[in-house]
Amino acid sequence: MGAADRGRDGRPGHAVVVRRPRCWTPLVDFFELCRRQAVPLHGEVGGELGDEDRSLLALMAVGLKDEAIARRLGWSPRTMRRRVSALLTRLGATNRFQAGAIAARRGRP
Repeated sequence: MGAADRGRDGRPGHAVVVRRPRCWTPLVDFFELCRRQAVPLHGEVGGELGDEDRSLLALMAVGLKDEAIARRLGWSPRTMRRRVSALLTRLGATNRFQAGAIAARRGRP
């Protein structure tokens, strides 16, 4: 044992092993979830919504079914589903309700 391995008093030093507490992983996971779902204070994720996206959000907000929204906007039902999916991704939402809530927080539609 060299001099560097000894404490100030000259006795052999001691090692301390620090391990993550069991609550660490769930807390980190929760933080990451919150960070991914956070809404920026300034600006928007994905930029400004276009007129069609605002119309789509407004029609979703009044509770119209996909087929009725597609007819109103002149889209096929498949295009409607694709546009809803793209809008949810753009807003960072996992469902239509959450998309509406995010839009409302941002002052949309």
